[in-house]
Amino acid sequence: MTKRKGADSEETKEAILSAAAEEFYECGYEKASLRHICSMAGVTTGAVYCFFDNKEDLLFNVMLPIFNIVSSISIDYDKVLNDDFTAFDDFQKFFSANRKLYHILYNNMSNPVIKGYLDSIADEFGCQIIEMARKVVSGKGELPAATSEYISRCLAPIMVYSIIKIIAEEPDDLIVTQRLVTTVMVFKNGILSLLK
Repeated sequence: MTKRKGADSEETKEAILSAAAEEFYECGYEKASLRHICSMAGVTTGAVYCFFDNKEDLLFNVMLPIFNIVSSISIDYDKVLNDDFTAFDDFQKFFSANRKLYHILYNNMSNPVIKGYLDSIADEFGCQIIEMARKVVSGKGELPAATSEYISRCLAPIMVYSIIKIIAEEPDDLIVTQRLVTTVMVFKNGILSLLK
């Protein structure tokens, strides 16, 4: 007997996520149609609601691989301080394989699901940059509170959005890598100049 596509719930869920990713990529979140997603996935609307609360929950689950990758990759900032950008190798492998997701992320940054994620990433990134800055000033005094606030509230979000823009807009992996390294160097040197 032939196994129907909908017979396996994990297979159905993956088909819905794949169709939703394609729809969000092609149409954007606002114009994406649940009916079209269901049609592409070969399922009923009821099947979507078995797995996801609504379209926003579907977007969250489509973006989950990006949301998870940042928390799972640890960056060695000692390497970054020494201009060794192999610290970003795992991140680069992921974005090369998931460029469509970055395109969705970039084109839907005002969506509450994505904005909340980006804000939390910027906060985490700000904390990591502040820790890196503390290593630099270690033994020379304390990192000024105003500098920490400036890094976390202003520079970290700009860096996060810059990285997403580079990945989403440039199709060539080599150019993306070069631009990411340049961007990180600009921010690193800018932050180091604040500490002098």
